[in-house]
Amino acid sequence: MTVDTVSDPTLHAGEDRRADERMTTLFQVARLLTDQGAQHLCLIRNIGSGGMMLELYAPLEPGTRVRIEPKVCDPVGGVVRWAQAGQAGIAFDAPIDVHNYLHTHHVLLPDQLPRCPRVTTQLRARLRIGAVWHLVPLIDLSQGGAKVETDLPVELGQGVEIDIAGIGTLGAHVRWVRGERIGLVFTSALRLARLAQWIASHGAEAGNVRAA
Repeated sequence: MTVDTVSDPTLHAGEDRRADERMTTLFQVARLLTDQGAQHLCLIRNIGSGGMMLELYAPLEPGTRVRIEPKVCDPVGGVVRWAQAGQAGIAFDAPIDVHNYLHTHHVLLPDQLPRCPRVTTQLRARLRIGAVWHLVPLIDLSQGGAKVETDLPVELGQGVEIDIAGIGTLGAHVRWVRGERIGLVFTSALRLARLAQWIASHGAEAGNVRAA
């Protein structure tokens, strides 16, 4: 993360830019929720007191109200001011203190890692436990893992495979078990572009991917 003197990310090309405002260049994955209930993954490119610029994998209309949930920072609300060529400028509902916002420490337990932004789904996936494939509800999905529902017996650390239509078969292991819900961690994390494009196309069909 670096701090650069650049113009306000919420301003579009051709507008009067404030070149003296200090902005922070920030490459952080976030979940974006719209007021219509859609959800997408995006990349925060830079942020200032009045807004942020995002790299997007799905179209957004100017005027859309959104909630941005970064990987390690608090959620922030705003409105799409402009959107063009895979990027968008978001104007915050209220100004923020960028330094305090980015440097607020979120306490994690020793065995915890910052959780990748997740999207909830109403889809089903195939889960291989041992030599047998089972059809299971896919509760949510992120770059690093998934949550599924099944009453089949599994053990912590057990190796499995999950096959998701439009993404393919992924190796994983069981991270946790809570009742009939199982948390899986992928052997290799999904690329942001791959997952975001899946959400924007296959996953968004018929409301299959929705905000929690």
